[in-house]
Amino acid sequence: MKQGGALNKDQFRLVELLSKEVEEGNLAIFAGAGFSRDAGFVDWKTLLKPIADDLELDVEKEWDLVTLAQYHTNIHHANRAKLNQLLVTEFSTNVAPTVNHRILARLPIGTYWTTNYDNLIEAALESTGKIADVKYTVKQLATTKSNRDAVVYKMHGDATHPADAVLIRDDYERYHINMQPYVTALSGDLVSKTFLFLGFSFTDPNLEYILSRVRIHYGRDQRQHYCVLRKAKRYDNEALVDFEYRQRKEQLFAGELLRVGIKTTFVDEFEEITAILKAVEYRHKRRTVFISGAAHE
Repeated sequence: MKQGGALNKDQFRLVELLSKEVEEGNLAIFAGAGFSRDAGFVDWKTLLKPIADDLELDVEKEWDLVTLAQYHTNIHHANRAKLNQLLVTEFSTNVAPTVNHRILARLPIGTYWTTNYDNLIEAALESTGKIADVKYTVKQLATTKSNRDAVVYKMHGDATHPADAVLIRDDYERYHINMQPYVTALSGDLVSKTFLFLGFSFTDPNLEYILSRVRIHYGRDQRQHYCVLRKAKRYDNEALVDFEYRQRKEQLFAGELLRVGIKTTFVDEFEEITAILKAVEYRHKRRTVFISGAAHE
């Protein structure tokens, strides 16, 4: 973002594209763990630190955290009680939605997907007077909440039902069997709606599988989706060659996302995501007021 708070060219173009999708009723949101971080929730690494400690491992040296959770379950003979309790303790607390959650809730967006266990999306929707139809079990997909304004698909479960949450490698490996209706529903939405991915790292094997199936089926005709990622920042005392290496990987990663139909817009700071969303909301409000005024002429 340029000095003074103005959007740069890529960000301004994203606002234009998202605004068009909002007005046409096509925009859907996919929220990852990073989208809830500003609310005070822990990230996966922090959540699993006690688990790593139990295993006498250093969580900072581990990159495959799903397998780390599986290791803990293995040594406790398939008992994941401690994992379940961590989920309840960390994500069942009453936390206010972030400004970004509230902006999205005020927009006419009817479809939300998330891998998060918290209730911030539905809480934000309800705070605006909207009815959220929340789904995190297969049975819930077969019912429709009366007068719903938005559907929130929690594809990895809900913190209030930790025993059924997708947490360990076993859960991921069985997902396409146990949760096949969610795979089908998300595949359909990826074809018919335009997604904005926020706070997502794209390391989730379930999403990777679904995106690849959609790409294979539709090829070059697949729908264009969007994501916002923060640029790599140089760490304190990091060698320039190491920083440039991470920058190179970042660009290659953006190219890989484009291959599966997701165009990346970079920001320097997370606050710029709020500026982008505010710009989309401003355009929507301006258009709504204009149409409302014209209708009374």
